[in-house]
This record gives sequence, C-alpha cells and structure tokens, in this order.
Amino acid sequence: MIDSFKILEIIDLYLEGSDKFLVDLKIKPGNKILVFIDGDHGINIEDCATLSRFIESKLNRDEEDYSLEVSSTGADAPIRLKRQYKRHIGRKFKIILTDKHQVRGELQRVEPEGIVLNIQETIITEKGKKKIHFIEKFFPFENIEEARIELSFK
Repeated sequence: MIDSFKILEIIDLYLEGSDKFLVDLKIKPGNKILVFIDGDHGINIEDCATLSRFIESKLNRDEEDYSLEVSSTGADAPIRLKRQYKRHIGRKFKIILTDKHQVRGELQRVEPEGIVLNIQETIITEKGKKKIHFIEKFFPFENIEEARIELSFK
C-alpha cells in the first residue's frame, strides 16, 4: 500500500510557499490516491495537472502501481479548513451547528476564532405584521459542524 506520509511530504514540498494548500488526501484500496486542493485565490485545472505531474515524478510505478487523481474540493463540498472561508466573503452559506441547528446567511468576515454571518430575522410587530431585518452574528469554529456555500444559478 502507498505510504500516505510519503505522499503528504511530496505534496507539502510542491505547495510550500504558494497560496495553494491541501484540503484532503485519501488512499483507497488498490492504491487509488485522491488529492483535494484549494487556494487562497482559487485553483484551476492547470494547478491540478501540475501537482499531479509533480507527484508522479516523485513516485515509481515499477515499485508500486497506483492511480492518482488531483482535483479541487468542488463548489458544493463542505468547507473543511479555516483558511477556505476568507475567499468566500460575500457569499451565502448554510452552516450546521454542533447542536444540529441550521443557519443561513452571507459571510461578512472571518475572525481568528470564527465567522460572522449576516442573517435574516423575522420579527412580529405589535400590529401582528412580519418585519424582516438582518443582523450580524458570530459563530465560533468549534460550534460549526459543517459549512457549505449555497450555490446560486440566477
């Protein structure tokens, strides 16, 4: 079986000093290597292809055969690292909290300990009418179980 630590070292060597970073590495049965990367300013197909060629140049198929896929995390994938939030400021998010509550809102900013969303609240006025307003609310990273960007195809 391919050594995951060796793959991590190769990826770290390639990504060191760049705005790209590893989000996840999976090694499945049959030596299927899956590498998921992201970047502070996004990534493109060329970034994935270049990393794939670099990894292949450091491995020897004669010693151990493998298959390799390098890709982005995908637009609908959950945010896994704190570093991923920053480039999505201004986008709508759906977060699931550790207490299983769901919250939707627009990402306003990223702070060292969490994120701030602009969320919609509905208030019933004294006359029984609904009034909608927006508030900024802080969510600590430790209370976020899952965060996903809400894709809009308008």
